[in-house]
Formats: sequence, structure tokens, C-alpha cells
Amino acid sequence: MRKLPVLRTLKSFEAVAGFSSFTHAAATLGLTHGAISHQIRALEDWLGKAVFERHSGGVRLTEDGERLRTVCAQAFSLLEEECSRIRRQRKERSITVGSSATFLAQWILPRIEAFSEKHPDSVLNFQTCTDVAALRSGRVDALIVGELVPSPDDLVGIHLMGDVIGPVCAPGKPSLPQNAKDIPTSMMLHAESRLGAWTEWGTAVGINVGSRGGRRFETLSLAIQAARGGLGFAISPEILVRDDLGAGRLVAPLGFVAVERATWVYIAQTQAMAGDVAAFLQWLREEAANTK
Repeated sequence: MRKLPVLRTLKSFEAVAGFSSFTHAAATLGLTHGAISHQIRALEDWLGKAVFERHSGGVRLTEDGERLRTVCAQAFSLLEEECSRIRRQRKERSITVGSSATFLAQWILPRIEAFSEKHPDSVLNFQTCTDVAALRSGRVDALIVGELVPSPDDLVGIHLMGDVIGPVCAPGKPSLPQNAKDIPTSMMLHAESRLGAWTEWGTAVGINVGSRGGRRFETLSLAIQAARGGLGFAISPEILVRDDLGAGRLVAPLGFVAVERATWVYIAQTQAMAGDVAAFLQWLREEAANTK
């Protein structure tokens, strides 16, 4: 246990030292003159020596009192700063969400303002991460992935939406394809994260699609951007390009088809009832339902 005088005696001491007056210190702290005098006497008794010299005009600090005043000012400032930091931290509750860069940029971020307006005290942080280990280690609170993950009892998986995919391209092409065979293999755009997307789409429409030609991009987001720029055709889930289609930046000449793929959100079992995480999941589900 720390050997310190009672905290209120130090607060009274700091106030008297600041005003050089028991009367002014008492008024500031909402105490009586007698109460302040009692606190200072208790402090001096504990220290075994005086911290003030009394005179007709008030009080002045002793040499020991000057040193104690300096230390009190530093200590109380540190306490005030740390308590303020903790209060701010309590008000700003943080949720870290892991997602692919494409889903984050194309779907979550354009909608996230609506969540922030409903939950202004919840601070959302994002990581371009789809690794379940990040969820299990606590590095992220929610993980959004485009596949079903085997989930033992420590994880909860929630189905958000099924994927419908199709080729998209810039609208200015002189002759848009009527079927998959009309798409030149040299103009196929591939995302490293979904190298099987063309084959997946071809299987869904009953056509053998060659996918070795074309260009490769690190992310689907870059492949979509390349399609906007007129470099070719990118296979994309419809939900990720809906805004581009509506604004005329992209067209989907062959439409979209359902595939055996879906978007899931996973959380740790221990987070299932957490207020902020539960609110974020509810918002995700509502947005996903409105997207269909």
C-alpha cells in the first residue's frame, strides 16, 4: 500500500498554494475556511513539518511547500490527462472489420455513413484481411469473406447474400458480345484473388470458357477499374458493380447468373452478444437484404 497523505489534503494544499489564501481556496473548492484549515493541518501533521508560513496578509509556501506544489501540479496533470483519455475511450467504442479490399471499397465504404449516423459512438476500423486466424486472435472483431469457412464452436457464421456474377465492360465498345464465345480471350481481365471466376461463370451458363489469355490484376477492384477504362471484360459479382452500372460507367452485356458462392460474416462466439458488434451485424444484414 502506498504511503501517501489523504488525497483531499493535497487538493486543498494545491488550491491554497495557488491563491496564497485559505479564504479564496475554500471558495473555489466549495468548502468552509475551517475545513480548509483542518485539511492543511492534517497534511502538515502527516508530513511532520509546515508547508506554509502564516503571516498577517495570508500565507506563503515554505521551501518544502514549494517542492510539494511542483510535484502536486505534475501528478494532478497526469491524472487529469489519463482520466480524460479513459473517458474518451469509453465513449468511442471500436470495432475492427476484416474484408477483402474489393468488398470494402465497392460495397462497405459507400454505405458506412448510414451506420455511423445510427451509431455515432461506435468507431469502425477496417483491415484488408480475410484470414480466419485474425478473427481467432482478436485482431479483427468481424470477418467478411466470400466463402463458407468450417466454423467450430468458437465462431459464428452468418450468411449475408448469394453471389450472382457476370462479365462487365466499358459501355463504349462498338459491338457488345451476344454470348461468351464473342468475348476475345485477349480481353479477359483476371483477379489474382479469383482466378477461377471465368471458369465458374462459364460452368454456370453451360459454356466452356478459356481463361488463360488476357491480363491479371492483384485484386478484383483493380480488374473492375481496368474494365471501366476499356481494357476488357472483368467477371464481377453484381452487387460490387451496381453503382457503376447505374451510373453508366460499366455495362453487363450478358447479364448475371447465380453461382455456388456467397458472402459470409464471421464473429467469435464470445462476441455474439456484444452490443456494438451485434449492432454492426444487424446493419450488415439489413444492407444485404436491401441489396437483393
